[in-house]
Amino acid sequence: MNDLFKTVERIITLNHAWKVARDEFGADHSITNALRLQKSSWQATLLRSFPSDTYLKRDNENIDGESLLSVRLSKPLNINGHVRNDAEHIPERMARHLFFDDELTDLIR
Repeated sequence: MNDLFKTVERIITLNHAWKVARDEFGADHSITNALRLQKSSWQATLLRSFPSDTYLKRDNENIDGESLLSVRLSKPLNINGHVRNDAEHIPERMARHLFFDDELTDLIR
C-alpha cells in the first residue's frame, strides 16, 4: 500500500469520525474540533506531498454554508471497494490558514 493511498484513507476515516463526533457531541466540542483540525492537517500534507497527484477544486454546488474546496485526486483510487476521486472537502477559511496565498492559488484548478 503506497503513501498516497494511506493518506487518503486516513483523511476519509478522520472525516467520518469528525461527522460522528459532530452529531454526538456538537460542532463546538473539543473532540469534534480536534478531529476536524487533524483532517485538515492531513489534507494539507496530502496536497504538499503529492503535488502531481492532487489539487483543489472549488465546490460551487455547496450553496448552504461556508465556501468549500474539494481535495481532488488526479487519478481515482479504490478505497474499501469505493472508487474515490477526492479526499473530502476542506473549508476555504481553513485552507487560507494552512497555505500561503500563492501556494493556495497554485493548488486551485
